[in-house]
Amino acid sequence: MTVVTDRFVSLARASAKAAGHPDLPLLVLPHPFETLPIERLHELAEATVDECVALVRAQPPRAHD
Repeated sequence: MTVVTDRFVSLARASAKAAGHPDLPLLVLPHPFETLPIERLHELAEATVDECVALVRAQPPRAHD
C-alpha cells in the first residue's frame, strides 16, 4: 500500500504499473494535506485509519529478499 494525494492518483497508478505492481492499493488523501491545520490532520487520520488498516491487511505477504 502507498499513500497518495488525490491530485497524483493517475501518476501513482502509472508508476506502480511500470514498477510491476499494477494492483498496488492506494490510500488517497486530499491534496495538499501537509498544509492543513493539525486539528484537520487529526480528523483526516481518524477518518482514514480503518481504510489504511484494511488495505494493509488485504495485501498478501511479500517474500523476504
